[in-house]
Amino acid sequence: MSDMTSPKWPSSRGDVHVRIWLAGVVFDYAAAAAAVQNLIRDWRHHCWYTIELVCDGLGDLQLLPRLPCERLFLGP
Repeated sequence: MSDMTSPKWPSSRGDVHVRIWLAGVVFDYAAAAAAVQNLIRDWRHHCWYTIELVCDGLGDLQLLPRLPCERLFLGP
């Protein structure tokens, strides 16, 4: 994802499906859009894993676990 201000970026309200790839293992989470924006902003400084924002709308966010430590990414 190169530009978080593009029209395809979800609003900062509501939840989104975020996929994190770490050492070949995939983790799917539901998280507040604002938290994901901050997570990606932080990731740009330390790119040691891959983040994917899943926008297909096929999954039920209620079935996904919450992003661990999500509240840490909600602050400044």
